[in-house]
Amino acid sequence: MSTGKRKERIPGQPGEAEFLAAIAGPEAWAPGPGPLLAAVSGGGDSVALLRLLARLAPERGWRLVVAHVDHGLRPDSAQDALFVAELAAGLGLPCLARRVEVGKAGLSPEEAARLARREALTVMAREAGAGVVALAHNADDQAETLLMRLFAGTGPTGLAGMRALEGPWWRPLLGVRRAALRDYLGVLGQPWREDPTNAELGPARNRLRSLVLPLVEQRVNPRAVQALGRLAALAAQEEEHWRAWGEKALRRHAWREGPSLCLETAYLNAQDAAARRRLLRQAVGILTGTSQHLLATHVEQVLELALGRPGRRLSLPAGLAAWRESAFFRGDCLRLDASEPPEDFRARLDGPGWVWLPALRLWLAAEVRPGPPALKARGPAAWLPLAEVAWPLIIRHPAPGMRFKALGAPGAKRLSRFLLDIKAPAWWRRRTVVVSDRRGPWWAGPWSVAERVRDQNRLPAGLAGPWLALRLVDRANPRLYTHIFKNGPFPPGTVRLPAAQHV
Repeated sequence: MSTGKRKERIPGQPGEAEFLAAIAGPEAWAPGPGPLLAAVSGGGDSVALLRLLARLAPERGWRLVVAHVDHGLRPDSAQDALFVAELAAGLGLPCLARRVEVGKAGLSPEEAARLARREALTVMAREAGAGVVALAHNADDQAETLLMRLFAGTGPTGLAGMRALEGPWWRPLLGVRRAALRDYLGVLGQPWREDPTNAELGPARNRLRSLVLPLVEQRVNPRAVQALGRLAALAAQEEEHWRAWGEKALRRHAWREGPSLCLETAYLNAQDAAARRRLLRQAVGILTGTSQHLLATHVEQVLELALGRPGRRLSLPAGLAAWRESAFFRGDCLRLDASEPPEDFRARLDGPGWVWLPALRLWLAAEVRPGPPALKARGPAAWLPLAEVAWPLIIRHPAPGMRFKALGAPGAKRLSRFLLDIKAPAWWRRRTVVVSDRRGPWWAGPWSVAERVRDQNRLPAGLAGPWLALRLVDRANPRLYTHIFKNGPFPPGTVRLPAAQHV
């Protein structure tokens, strides 16, 4: 890799003042005071970004931390890391670096490198205490992204391109040309590292950069990059409108079940084609973080599946699967699932509290309540007479041959037979949560409490409680001072009480 250095400024290109206005002007989004992680590869774009952020940091209250990811794809990649470390030291900034392995099966080298880089930057941001990561994508990168998606047959969502702010990722230079950034470095006398693989014509993005965009600017529109940037901005506004509409629709007509999202087929199929596609892509984005891996052909296949009879299963990219099923509690649904069949699980509660079931990505909450609104057999909650619970409670998967006497049943039968008799969907049969104490099962959640609940509740006075309310919870934080019997996916700073106990 060679070192690049521009010495002459390109006439008509913006200088530092214009760049600073683009990053932190009144119409631009910029993070507030605090730690800010700057991703720096050593190339011209990221070096220019770092110099600009360092210029703004004192007045903005940013505590800049430099982050470098070494993909190890070239013999001289260690020199890039050394260059970035020296650059950070020269600016008086701390520097974090990570070496990553690239080569995930089924992904292009570029996509595998991007995912590995994102994972490493996320870890470094956590170490730095930064909620925002600044990336150096510029106007040329945006134009290349739009052309790649356009030639792949993208829809309106893809035409929105990269956003200035997506989660923790901040791209303040999307309105700035790549050549202008090099020119700015030349004025500063600041060198950077040139990656020779960027000139190779193998990757599609490199061919667009070297062959297609220059030809378009010469023969069609000299401001093609700016025009594509306007297209992305307009499409992003349209996407924001549809996103808000989709969030409202999904809150009313979809629900989470562990690693799945279920969408009411009656509502989905009643929408026009454009709305159905939007809902489906947004639902996929909730599960995977992005809907960009779902091609138009996949979308049409899933929508056709939603119109058909329950039973057929469709495999999709990014480890997703889709099928239509008769949801036990809420009618027919299209289930989008992002998991493998769960492993066997077993945990223990020594008293009221919450326990995390990682195989199901669910909490089981066991909380003391004064009394139930009604004695219900089915649903994601169960009420047990607290005085009759013979602690500890054992929470586990359905074991082969396990017998269960459901509420109102004339006798006990194999739990597997009971689940088939009530037509529990196959996805849920493998995720049934059996809660037992030393005297036997109390609940096969979410399908039925055991008949022994009624045995303890024959007198109306028994309804007064106290009761132990069991709930299956997808994603929620327990109240402060709740006993946690298995640490789960909590954000930093929330209360955790005693250690996990597994049997």
